[in-house]
Amino acid sequence: MTKDYSAKDIRVLDEVEHIQLNAGMYVGDTGNPVHLIEEALDNALDEALAGHAKIIAVNIDTKNNQFSVIDNGRGIPLGDNTPVTISSKLFSGAKFQDRKTAYEIAAGMHGVGLVAINALSEEYIVEVFRNQQHGVYIFKNAKLKKSTVEKFQGDPPYSTKIQFQPNPKYFEKLIPDVDRIRRRLTTASAELPSDLKFILNIDDKIEVFNLTLEEHFKQSCISTDTFTIFRLYTEKKPESFKILFTHDNDGSLTPKIISSVNLLPVDGGGTHVNSFLDLIRDFFADKAKKLDYKFQPNDSLVGLRAYLILNLIEPKFSGQSKDKLINRKSDFDKTFQEFKNQLDQWSNKNEDQLIELLERFQDYRRKIDSKKLVGNGDRTKRGSTKFTKLRDCTSRNGELYVVEGDSSGGTLVMSRDPRLHAVLPLKGKSIPNITTKKDILANKEVKELVVAIGAGVSPHFDIRKMRYDKLICATDADPDGSHIACLLTMVVGILFPEIIQAGRYYIAQTPLFAINEKKTFIPLWNNEQLEKARKEGRNIQRYKGLGEMNPDQLKISLLDHPTRHLVPVTYTGNIDDLVKLFSSADEKRRLIEE
Repeated sequence: MTKDYSAKDIRVLDEVEHIQLNAGMYVGDTGNPVHLIEEALDNALDEALAGHAKIIAVNIDTKNNQFSVIDNGRGIPLGDNTPVTISSKLFSGAKFQDRKTAYEIAAGMHGVGLVAINALSEEYIVEVFRNQQHGVYIFKNAKLKKSTVEKFQGDPPYSTKIQFQPNPKYFEKLIPDVDRIRRRLTTASAELPSDLKFILNIDDKIEVFNLTLEEHFKQSCISTDTFTIFRLYTEKKPESFKILFTHDNDGSLTPKIISSVNLLPVDGGGTHVNSFLDLIRDFFADKAKKLDYKFQPNDSLVGLRAYLILNLIEPKFSGQSKDKLINRKSDFDKTFQEFKNQLDQWSNKNEDQLIELLERFQDYRRKIDSKKLVGNGDRTKRGSTKFTKLRDCTSRNGELYVVEGDSSGGTLVMSRDPRLHAVLPLKGKSIPNITTKKDILANKEVKELVVAIGAGVSPHFDIRKMRYDKLICATDADPDGSHIACLLTMVVGILFPEIIQAGRYYIAQTPLFAINEKKTFIPLWNNEQLEKARKEGRNIQRYKGLGEMNPDQLKISLLDHPTRHLVPVTYTGNIDDLVKLFSSADEKRRLIEE
């Protein structure tokens, strides 16, 4: 590597090259190509939102790794070579916030989606039927190879078809997260008029989605016995805001909120969810004060179940993955004042139901206060974080990081998003071998893990009560760290096997080396990357443990979706053999000798 630096060293990437070199920036998680399907699906759903498409189909061929999204909306315009432009030029489209002529409400806003699909696919085909014309545009490795526009007579089979075959260079695996697509189609079928048809075809097996709004809410959030479902609606055409909520008697005490914005499920919550929780707290706190009921404002969130549906002209998301709404709170002030008025009207007409809820919240507070006096005898219930090392998160769909030691735990707390990331530091050397220790639940580290997860232990473990979407083990990138990760994984596999079976337990890869140059920090995940960096003469630093990283470096290595490496742990069908290996010295010796 030369020390000289001149204008000749400057390189200008085109749109496709930039996406290929920075795939995570454009599609979020590159574990599988589900986001590519979602980008095409967003465009089809926008046609449905605009009232033009009546049928949307997603086709998934897992044998050939070929996927397509079809709709019968208006079809992409064929003039001026438009299909090629929107497939190869970033920031091209008809959905920008300063030009709402084609779409008033839309999920796609940035003009990125189709270009990302094209850039990250071996083959990408756009097929359009519009105005008695049939256009076909075929790209290979993001290069246009063929395009034809011919006259067409009769009824077209559809208007737009986006078909592609992801390039394995950019994804860890090519089988998409089908459950995520099912959820998208379920949400769309529940929130759009009933005359629309949504179809999922997986290897010629057809699924049709047709749910009402309340059916979707009940299936997603509610167990059996509930109070009245409240419905709060406001519409200021073309925007709308709907809320369904209730308090569940039988399920988890932890609130569960699902929401969507312009048909996009917003898993990370955001301003709208926080505004709704403030409304519930303030409303019931005000009623409790007037009627002399005693409880904490947050007690009114116990057992809360809610479904928030927004159609917004100008939604603002935290990134291209669109998992969190970041509009200003003031954007919703008038809406939630209207909801407050609706709740006041309900409480005036239904005082008996209001009293029933207030008594429930007061009874909950009395139970909590009594437990503080006598102690919590049930160690499978979630305990107060005041008496544990757990630094919790505020999101109801967060991630629990179990880390080795207070040092790395403290650094991770400084770098985390407190809304999304919970941190539980444990003494790694104090985690026992669960296969040989008899009284495992008496171990302090295991006890804290059980309390933090809050859903009991097998065979009485209830995954519905698990607050976090992911349980993530993060240890140092050395043999001791690997040993601790193995011990913790065995604890999870035996005490909470359902977490692994549900695909919610991960091992976080931690880098042993990284490029560290002034403001540049790039983790090196394997020997190939390390050797390349050495040949380039980069400044490489070795990290013995997570505690040696500063908060910004730890954030890049463990927390940020585009840069972190999470390895999902799968559940073995030979758990008895694994237990034997962990508990028998002879078995370990035999394995080494072989």
